[in-house]
Amino acid sequence: MTPRREASATASSAGEDGNERVLSYGDVVLLRSDLTILRGTHFLNDRIIAFYLAYLSSAFEINDDDADLLLLPPSIPYLLSNLPDPDSVAIVAEPIRLASRRLVLLPVNDNPDASLAEGGSHWTLLVLDATTGASRPRFVHHDSLGVVNVHAARCLAGALRPLLPGADNGVPLVEGPTPMQVNGHDCGVYVIAVARAICKWWRDRRGQQEGGTDWFDTVRKEVDAQSVKAMRAEMVHLIARLIQEKEEEKKNKAMVDGKED
Repeated sequence: MTPRREASATASSAGEDGNERVLSYGDVVLLRSDLTILRGTHFLNDRIIAFYLAYLSSAFEINDDDADLLLLPPSIPYLLSNLPDPDSVAIVAEPIRLASRRLVLLPVNDNPDASLAEGGSHWTLLVLDATTGASRPRFVHHDSLGVVNVHAARCLAGALRPLLPGADNGVPLVEGPTPMQVNGHDCGVYVIAVARAICKWWRDRRGQQEGGTDWFDTVRKEVDAQSVKAMRAEMVHLIARLIQEKEEEKKNKAMVDGKED
């Protein structure tokens, strides 16, 4: 399966216009080639996944630095899993405050070569789950191809495990229920679809005490081949709406500045 190379070809075939910036959203800058990827049968890149996770953070009002729920862009988990030693991991992870979070969503890519920006062939989602109590955390791995990405997930979990309460007793990694993708290019869409389902579950259980049911039933209900297929179009429409809102903000600001002059 080589969807990453397929996505790279799409971006390059878009020509110079493919590198045109179409939207700045938080720390993410989307290019016109990203829209081409979303409209086609192509592997999602880091930018698109980072954008949508940033959008979820805003939509579910979890931007507060002290929020219990944290959604990380793909670059951070990849960096953490490729650092040379535990001390380096601790330094990089310190601002994230993993031990104080109740739920952390970490996209996982199987790229074995950190020097290759467009490497890897599969996306999955690793969830650090402390919703049953900070002293009993666990990792839950959602893989839309079964256990294809389990090695990469174990590497990331192994890098983070020493930073967590209860690490001395072991922090288990379990495979969460994940609907199976029916093609070779939608793994990234499954990642953000599962992330959205988890955010909805989190919102619905706000105010509840630790414990209770997990998000597995929500994922089963919210995520399937049809919803994933529809999600590509939903993201294109979302980006178009955000672009329009930005343009309207610019026009309104220009009108206000003109009146002040």
